Amino acid sequence: MYYLHDPLKKVRGVGQVIAQKLAQQDLISIQDLLLYLPLNYADLSQIVTIGQLQPGQNFTIQATVDKVTEFFKNGKRLTKAVISDETGRTSCMWFNNRFIKQQLKKGENYFFAGPFSNYHNFSQPKVEAIKAETIHTGRLVPRYSQTVQIPQGKMRLILKEIIENLAEVSDLLTKEFKLLPLRQTLSQLHFPDEQQLVIEARKRLAIEELLTLMQQSAQIKQAWQKQQAVVSLNKNKLNAVTIPQNFPFQLTQDQTQAVADIVCDLTKQQPMNRLLIGDVGSGKTVVAGIAALHILQAGFNVALIAPTQILAKQHLDTFHSLFPQLKTTLLTGQTNSKQKKQTNITNNKNEATLFIGTHAVINQLELIKPGLVIYDEQHRFGVAQRTTGIQTNSQQQPHILTMSATPIPRSYMLTIFSHLQVSLINEFPFGEKQIKTWYVPKTKKQAAYDWLAEQIINEDANDKKLALIICPFINPSKSPEFVDVPAATEVFKQLQHKWGKKMKVELLHGQQKPEEQEKIITNLFGQKIDVLVATTVVEVGVDLPQANIMLIEGADRFGLASLHQLRGRVGRQSQASFCLVFSSSASQASQHRLQLFSQENNGLKLAELDLATRGPGDLFGLEQHGLDNLRFASWTNIKLIAQAQQIFNKITTDHIDWQPLFHLEAEAHVTSNISHN
Repeated sequence: MYYLHDPLKKVRGVGQVIAQKLAQQDLISIQDLLLYLPLNYADLSQIVTIGQLQPGQNFTIQATVDKVTEFFKNGKRLTKAVISDETGRTSCMWFNNRFIKQQLKKGENYFFAGPFSNYHNFSQPKVEAIKAETIHTGRLVPRYSQTVQIPQGKMRLILKEIIENLAEVSDLLTKEFKLLPLRQTLSQLHFPDEQQLVIEARKRLAIEELLTLMQQSAQIKQAWQKQQAVVSLNKNKLNAVTIPQNFPFQLTQDQTQAVADIVCDLTKQQPMNRLLIGDVGSGKTVVAGIAALHILQAGFNVALIAPTQILAKQHLDTFHSLFPQLKTTLLTGQTNSKQKKQTNITNNKNEATLFIGTHAVINQLELIKPGLVIYDEQHRFGVAQRTTGIQTNSQQQPHILTMSATPIPRSYMLTIFSHLQVSLINEFPFGEKQIKTWYVPKTKKQAAYDWLAEQIINEDANDKKLALIICPFINPSKSPEFVDVPAATEVFKQLQHKWGKKMKVELLHGQQKPEEQEKIITNLFGQKIDVLVATTVVEVGVDLPQANIMLIEGADRFGLASLHQLRGRVGRQSQASFCLVFSSSASQASQHRLQLFSQENNGLKLAELDLATRGPGDLFGLEQHGLDNLRFASWTNIKLIAQAQQIFNKITTDHIDWQPLFHLEAEAHVTSNISHN
């Protein structure tokens, strides 16, 4: 019998090697693995005869092995099996599979499942012995991320072993609120009997997740109220106008109100804990900069923490431009010990400094002793990092300001995160963005690229253009499912060959060395590049005012919220801009989503559309990820959040000793937009 908090090493079939691989993905306990979501499900539930097979679909058949042969071609091992049933014969082909010949015995019956075609018939089909309940065939089959480096079949066998021998768990939510029972939830999450039960299972776990966040928020709020701020600004010394004189441009009304709210918080004895929400390009950084200025003028350090080195450097350049009087220091994982000693981290006699950097700053916070900590792109950091302050021996805590472009309804943010104050920026400093978005069908893709080239080649000398071409993957995927998904390296090679003599084409992605990235960024700002082929590294971190054309390859691989983030990289100064999205999928549902995206510019509305249009169907294809840091719930599922709030209010009133069943650290398991690669 297994219990949720048992170590995975206890599970039959999990040896030291597998346990280590799971541990590398923070999967330590049985609970961890049970909450490890399948990427999607292969629908192999349609069991047919050989005579009923149709090309281009997934099927499961029960057939007898007539013949198995093995041969080599171009140095590759090929295994072919001829199989039959009462309606006919067909063949199966496996590539580089050393074990399949030993697995198949002539005259024996097996289940064979996979895509069927006229060419190889069954190519790389799954094979399973005939039994009452199948795991790999004849059902909705879970598929897991390859980052775990454990074969899919082995993962399913381990999870089946756990689920079949899982001990009963006290289940208050089922008893009082008629939700799907916990054991059934975990079983249906990994081995669903039907699609609707997957939806019910995820709903149950989504409510568990929201309840956990609500309880965490309540506990943080209670603890936060006992803290004292490192610095409290003197109201009498503050100017009547909190915005610096001679500021280079006029703030919007929303920015002005956000600054006022923040400065008011900074005068209090209790540390600020405020969330600043604003769409891409709404000017959150300016508001944060003014807050930093006030703390620095009071003689205290400030730390601004960004999720990437590129974004940290971007912030440094922005602050140099807007606040040249400030002393700033860049601190990232690339900063060596000698450079750190040259900063004033350990020298309190030097002037107050704004430290800008990546997670390296988090590791230095106790030495920096900041009066204010600013987290940019808050969904990229864990709960503990962002909301519990700095753990020191002192009761004093810095003020905390977190920023996010993730579209979340304000009222429901306050429902979940009751410990936060919220400021919302809806306006844009340069007016509404003028971005025309088009969904481009495959038949017009070449014409779209020709149009882009024409725009660059015939540009006006006083109207320098920059085109961004975004690809889901860095390198071509080895998975047959993603063979049609464009990769940045290949697109770059093709365009370099085609356009290299007419324009400057460059490549930017996260696996390049920092100095290589830095060189490209410098050339971008120097307007020495015409076309940049990149991955989603530009989603967070590359602010290019001159960028006005974006092409998104494989746009169906992104959630609408993520597409909106990408689109926000062009038209930063409200210049006329264009965003063209291409789909690598023939799915009508995916095309419909992209058409909706092309018609809507509001981030919050897009998030709501994403929830409405994706629906459960995507669980059985390629799961679409937006910028959500939740694993089961969605910020835009208003109905579910309201239900969770009602449950939380009742359960904490009627059951004082209640604790969440799962201690979900939702943000510690953020799934990347393209984790399927």
